[in-house]
Formats: sequence, structure tokens, C-alpha cells
Amino acid sequence: MKVLLIKPHPGSVQFGLAPFFQTEPLGLEYVAAAIQSRGHSVSLVDLRFEGAAIRGLLERERPQVAGISCVHILDAPATARLAREIREFDHSIHVVVGGHAASAYPTALADAEGVDTICIGEGERVMGDLCEALQARGSVEGVPSAMTRPTGGVFQRPKENSGPQDLGSVAPPDHSLVARYQRHYCCLNYMPVWTMETTRGCPYRCRFCSVWQFYKGTTRFHSAANVRKDFEAVGHNVFVIDDIFWAEKERSTDLARALLASPERKAWMLVQSRVDLVAGGGELLELWRPLARDFDIFFGFESPTHAGLDSLNKDFDVASTVEAVRTARRLGFGVTGNFIINPDYTEDDFAALWDFLDEHKLYRVGFTILTPLPGTHYFESMREKVEVFDWSLYDLHHLLWQPRLPAEKFFELYCETWRRSVLHLGGRKKWWSWLRGVRPSQVPRMMRIMMRTQRLMDPRAYLRDHRLPCSQPADAP
Repeated sequence: MKVLLIKPHPGSVQFGLAPFFQTEPLGLEYVAAAIQSRGHSVSLVDLRFEGAAIRGLLERERPQVAGISCVHILDAPATARLAREIREFDHSIHVVVGGHAASAYPTALADAEGVDTICIGEGERVMGDLCEALQARGSVEGVPSAMTRPTGGVFQRPKENSGPQDLGSVAPPDHSLVARYQRHYCCLNYMPVWTMETTRGCPYRCRFCSVWQFYKGTTRFHSAANVRKDFEAVGHNVFVIDDIFWAEKERSTDLARALLASPERKAWMLVQSRVDLVAGGGELLELWRPLARDFDIFFGFESPTHAGLDSLNKDFDVASTVEAVRTARRLGFGVTGNFIINPDYTEDDFAALWDFLDEHKLYRVGFTILTPLPGTHYFESMREKVEVFDWSLYDLHHLLWQPRLPAEKFFELYCETWRRSVLHLGGRKKWWSWLRGVRPSQVPRMMRIMMRTQRLMDPRAYLRDHRLPCSQPADAP
């Protein structure tokens, strides 16, 4: 079978750090490697960086199967449009949608006319089975983890699911398929950036997170040999996308030793972890530190108070946050992270956050608005309170229900919070500091990104895009 895998362009993302984090479609690269191992032909397009319209790409590739990646719920509207365009071009192309959001909340695509199949769960196995079923009998009925629908009908849940994969047998991703886009992939001012995965899943049950539900609370690991192979194949700037790095001490120790046995070292690495793992893991962190000249850790700080952490079901306290920051800095790691802003915040809550940032010098951080993501228990529990169901607004920077403060005041304080970060060009880090290490050819792009992020500090920009009625100040007539 001839398969075209597609990373859609989600459209105009107005807020957040999306311009700073343009990363490889790693999931599609894993799927591509799995399909190729079964003898099928695969090409991959990243529409975020394609000047050509999808029709021209379809003319060139002439696929029998088109697989669209819907990783975040923000991708759902673009995915539906893309499926319709493919159907209009050639109705014989079998259109498959997969990815985290599509799998966790297929309802978002229930009315997408051009979609033939929705893959539930991890795509490597189901896409291979689907291609073989189409080749053998022209139908995907009965393929485990494949949601299908009769002509003109509604999607039916699969009678059988493939279940979690043994990652030890999963082939490394095929990065070569996106080589022509590599220069576009970036994290902050690191350009270009390659993406890696060593682990899937997370055992923790944070209230707002969809990862543990997607993977049913499991955590699985790629083989050390395959991780080393991938580590040696990618370039000098690496973002490890694991949801929880250093999740299991013994395995993390073995993996570090496997990588240290390689002569390969990186200029920069970024991993994501929890503060309670880092606070008590000094020896393990010391083992990992030599693998990159600059090594950053991204933490989900979430809240500066015990009550705030408890409300998010974080299972650690503020003391762990403080100790993790101290440990990481002592060992030479860069500290980055994110705090979640609850729409229920008062002016005192914002002030407490600002004090915490100043006390611990946490300025390389971001801030997102608490958002119930479709497919989570939290989303279902908040249905009656949520007032906005436009998926394009689920970017973690829009209010989905009325905040406690008037919306104007909320956004004023939210923007003031962003102004305390290093992204504020008039604040702690001047614009020219962002250009250090950036190649001359990349300077114009970096400047465009930096100018765009200044919207994060402009309350008028949020209010122009705000879909809820603006509240009156408490003392208004």
C-alpha cells in the first residue's frame, strides 16, 4: 500500500508558546517506521511548513491511504477540513485519523465527513493491521482499535482493542522522512531541534492531564539499545518528549549508562519531569548531566501553594518544588516550567504567585489557564460549568467559563504575570540576548517569534478574542 502521513496545520494559534515549540511529528515517524517494516511505502508531509496546497501534494503522492495526525484537540477543526479536501480530491483514498486527541475524544470528529477510520490508542500496530486489511480485502472491518462506520452512519467503537504495545520491539522512528523540514523545528532559541522518546505513559493522576487516562496509568520503556541508536542518529539539539522523565530510577540509571557508553554528546537537551523525582534524585541527575553541554529540565510547577497543588491532585508539596529547583541548579541543570492559572484566582492569588517567582527566581517559566481537555474525567465533570466548546479555543490561554474576577481584571493580572518572565522584551532578558547561539540565517525568524510572543503581555489581545460576556467591575452601576 502507498501511505501518506500528514501533520496538519492547526491554523492561527493566537496565544501561548506555540511559535517557540515547533517540533517533529514524532508519532508519525514511529508509525512510518512500523508500516515500512511491513513492506508498505510511506511518505510524510508537515503542512505547517508546506507552501503547496494539499491537492498538489495528493497529485504528487497519489496515496491509497492518508493518515492524519490529530494530537491536540486544537487540531480537530483542521483535521476535519483536511479529510474533506482529500475526499473531494479522490473518494477512493482511505482517510484515517489518529493521535492523542482523536483517540481520547473521537466525538470531536464524529461529523467529519471525509474520515473513514479513527484509530484508538497507539498507531504503530493498528496502522499496519489496517493497511494489510485494506490490501487483502478492501475493508478495515474487524481491525482491532479501528473505529469505523457504515456508509452514512455513525462511528462504531471497535469490538477489540490492540492493547498496550511492547515498546522493546518498536522500531526507532524514521527521522529521514522530515529531513526537509528539520530547519523549521525549534524549542525556544534552539534551532534546529530533533525530538526523541524513551518512555510512554505516566503513573500519576494529575487532575487536568489526559496522559495517564490515554495510557491507562501505565508507564513503558523503549529498549536502551533503540534509544541509544536514536540518540546517535539525531542532531545536536534534542527535546525528549517523555511525559515523565526519570520515572523509574533503576531503568533511568541503566539508560544513562547505555548513552554514556556512546561517544555522542549533545549541545542541548530538554527533558520533562516532576519536582518530587528531581528533589530526591541527585545521584541519578549527576549521572545524566554529562550527556549535553546545556541540559534543561521542564517542570510542571502548577501552583505556588499547598492548596493549589492539592486541588490539581499533584501528590507533592511546595517544599518539593523548592528542593527540586535547588537540586537542579546545584548540578548545573537549567530550570524551566509552567504554572497553571485557575479562573478562580483572586488578586491575592496572583500576588502570591508573583512573590513565589521572585523568591525562587523562577523567570524561565510559562503560564496556562486551567483547561478541561476533552477525553478526561475532568472535562466530563466540568461540562455543566464550561461555556465554550469551540475546540480552537482550547489552547490553554482562553477562559472557558466566567472567572471569579471580572474578565478584564483577570487578563490584566494574567498579562502582568507573563511580563515577569524572560519573554518580556522590556524586562529581565533583552531581545539581543535571545540571539546568542542563533545562526545569522535564523535571526529574522527568531525576531518574528519574539515579537509575536509579546501578545502574551497585552490584555487587549485576549479581550478581543474572548468569547464570554465581559463582566462589569464590582463597583459598576
